[in-house]
Amino acid sequence: MELDITTDDLPLMANTNHMLVKHYVLDLDVDFRNHVIEGTIVIFLEPVRRHGKGESTQMEGTTCSVVVPDASACTTKSGCNDFAVCGKGENDTSDKNGSHGNREQASGISSSKNCCDIEIHGSEDFLLVLDCCDLCVLKVEEVDVAVVPGIEKYTSSAKLMDASKDPRNLRKQIVHELVTLPTNNWREQLQHYKHCSQAPACDELLFMTGTWSLEIRKAGIKLPEDFPRAVRIWYKTKPEGQSLSWTADQSDRPCVYTVGSPINNRALFPCQEPPVAMSTWQATVRADACFVVLMSGENVVEPAESEKGTTCINI
Repeated sequence: MELDITTDDLPLMANTNHMLVKHYVLDLDVDFRNHVIEGTIVIFLEPVRRHGKGESTQMEGTTCSVVVPDASACTTKSGCNDFAVCGKGENDTSDKNGSHGNREQASGISSSKNCCDIEIHGSEDFLLVLDCCDLCVLKVEEVDVAVVPGIEKYTSSAKLMDASKDPRNLRKQIVHELVTLPTNNWREQLQHYKHCSQAPACDELLFMTGTWSLEIRKAGIKLPEDFPRAVRIWYKTKPEGQSLSWTADQSDRPCVYTVGSPINNRALFPCQEPPVAMSTWQATVRADACFVVLMSGENVVEPAESEKGTTCINI
């Protein structure tokens, strides 16, 4: 199997006014029989504020408005695409507000005439909108980065000690410290990213998928600076997704590859597409031992065969 992802391949989304993904951690399994890739992606977020054309800085205490990607833009004057969540169930399990909980996996369609209407979302909660197409989103949750072993070094400052009185603020501050580490600490940073991505969930988040987007919100959160900073998304691709090419190589052996940004990444994982939102990433990819997993990146890694007969590569 060939899976080639470069750092520059991570085109991101149009919600750059308020929240940017600073880092992605992917943990994926490749299923050649069903032509799907499934697993999790953990995104590490920072709120931002735009000051001018193409310029943005950290946001402190500003208000926000909902920004929806152009591909699925909607206003009170122009309806919006139907929303659907893909899973094992057969019935629509959306709540009265049109949002889906993590235990509510449905293959039915929950229609809404106006996705920007407060009555549909149920409140003026902040929405994190990610580019997403031809993906089955199964669950979305906040990650409790505060319980990661060794993370204590980021909680020793007076600022973080004060934040530790509120677990929610502590988690936000830990992620902020992590994403702002100096570039010469990149090895340490990647290790902490990976450990944080494997931490348990501390809260479920509401989500809704449309033709081109994934909307995530946390009930009662009105401002982007209050939104969770580490979010885990459980999902799987669809065979018809355009971000992956399932084909055969010159020896007529099955293979799959992605060309990334020349097409898009939104059918490979929920992401942010605009070039102004470029981000770092790391990934773990597993496939049956008869396949070779290839990824581009700065780290030098060697594939390893697991006890289950799968080839695994970390980068």
